[in-house]
Amino acid sequence: MNGQGAHASALRGFLGLSRPWLLRRRTLAALALLVLLTAVQVLLVVALSFWNARLFDALEGRDAAGLWGAVGIFGALLLAVVVSNAAHLEARRGLALGWRRALTARLLEAWLAEGRQWRLAQLADAPDNPDGRIAEDIRIATEHAVELLATLLYALMLLGAFVGLLWALSGEVSVLGVPVPGHMVWLALLYALAGAAAAFALGRPLAQATEGRQRAEAELRSALVRARDEAEALALARGEAEARGGAQTRFAALGEAWRRQTAGLRNLLGFQSAYTSIAPVLPLLVSAPRYLAGEISLGVLVQIGQGFQQAVSALSWPVDNTARLAEWHASADRLLALAEAAAGAGPEGGIARSAEEGGVAAEGLALCAASGAPLAGPVSFSLPPGALAGLEGPPPATAALLAALAGLWPWGRGRVAGPPPEACALWSRPAWLPEAALARLLDPTGEVPRPALVAALEGVGLGALAPRLDETANWSASLEEPERLRLAFARLLLSRPALVLVGEGLSVLEAEELRRLIALLRAALPRAVVVMAAPAPEGAERIVLAAPEGEALPAARAAQRPPRRAPLIAWLRQGFGHARE
Repeated sequence: MNGQGAHASALRGFLGLSRPWLLRRRTLAALALLVLLTAVQVLLVVALSFWNARLFDALEGRDAAGLWGAVGIFGALLLAVVVSNAAHLEARRGLALGWRRALTARLLEAWLAEGRQWRLAQLADAPDNPDGRIAEDIRIATEHAVELLATLLYALMLLGAFVGLLWALSGEVSVLGVPVPGHMVWLALLYALAGAAAAFALGRPLAQATEGRQRAEAELRSALVRARDEAEALALARGEAEARGGAQTRFAALGEAWRRQTAGLRNLLGFQSAYTSIAPVLPLLVSAPRYLAGEISLGVLVQIGQGFQQAVSALSWPVDNTARLAEWHASADRLLALAEAAAGAGPEGGIARSAEEGGVAAEGLALCAASGAPLAGPVSFSLPPGALAGLEGPPPATAALLAALAGLWPWGRGRVAGPPPEACALWSRPAWLPEAALARLLDPTGEVPRPALVAALEGVGLGALAPRLDETANWSASLEEPERLRLAFARLLLSRPALVLVGEGLSVLEAEELRRLIALLRAALPRAVVVMAAPAPEGAERIVLAAPEGEALPAARAAQRPPRRAPLIAWLRQGFGHARE
């Protein structure tokens, strides 16, 4: 996304993020099917309205043949309703799943690529919980988007169908001597607006009470979590009585907040009960004089009542969906923030990198943290193929240099020349091991012969795993840390990198074993350059990272999309009592 996307609305940004999927023929066909099935649902509701009119007219005229004919028509309508609702559910859920699959693939590609997930983790203002945004916010955003679209289409079609029907059935009445055509339509509009205003007035105190309850719940949880986390210190200080008293005080505050929320819920529930109970009766009472005067039949009277209820239901769509709109807006904005931050976390930075066959070189390389704080002053070195070098300096600086040589660290100045990032391998703690068959873990390409896999395992002291090459397991969980490091080392050997970077934290391995593995590495890959942050063997070239020079660089920032506020949605949501529980 470009920079202008940061100022676009959540809807526009979300549609832009989804654009490749939305423009697929299959997606357009699925959307067209959803519209068609929604239209069928509305037509069936209208048909049922006419069926009700026919049924009650038959009852009013004591027409047995007409009654049995209406029963037969109802059977056909019932079957159509069941089939159309089932098909509509399938269409909605299929569309939501396809949308979620497309966005998940796109954000995974943007986040888990070129080390962007790691670079984002270094930034203080990067979007939090990218895994949660991909797993949960995509689900909420896509499911809510489909549901909102489906219900909006239904409400608009229903309103269009029943406004016309209600207008035709209402006829013209005189109010204070003024003729009013389609009076039931105006009554439905006024009823919906009055209901929305009353619900809003009753909902605002409820939203405040709910927020107060949430604060009280959080304070109680905080006190209990603190007692759990400080259990030992609490026991040694014999402070259980104070901790218990503090928790009870917070629960008392929670009880008061609960009572305030109950009062708000009671008022809102009382209004909603009255509102929903009056809706089916009001149009019958208003139209009763026309029925008693013989101007309309009983069937038409019932049809007017149903048309009134359907029109009010359609007009209430904004109120009914305010909470869902707010949740969708929040999730969509979090997704856009992650997408733009990931797009801005590429490998580009102040450190220039160029490809070089064989060796590794650095010229005037100054390293700083993502915050801009200097880590190490300018350093220059040149390592020919097969060289072994050890780094000396503060751990943050050595870790940054290894990451810069791997093409992951863009913060700083200077130039690095070496193999491309895909020809670099980092061996450090903790070791990352994919959950896969052991043979596939060791050789993702599937090109290494089985005897070579066995030899690699035996070379690192894991020959006992050779019979399990076809076994799939979570190796990170089933192996101890020294075994995980050795298995990662075997994987590294088989990948035959041109540059091997050995990080710190390998003290879980015996010093003698570490020296043996490095010797094994140099024998197996004689032309590979090995750079070690851990203590290097004797005879290794020393690269000393001097104290930083110069001023701090500007802090690196994620290309984070500022949250887009939706004041109208938030205002409505609070007013209608939709505060999050």
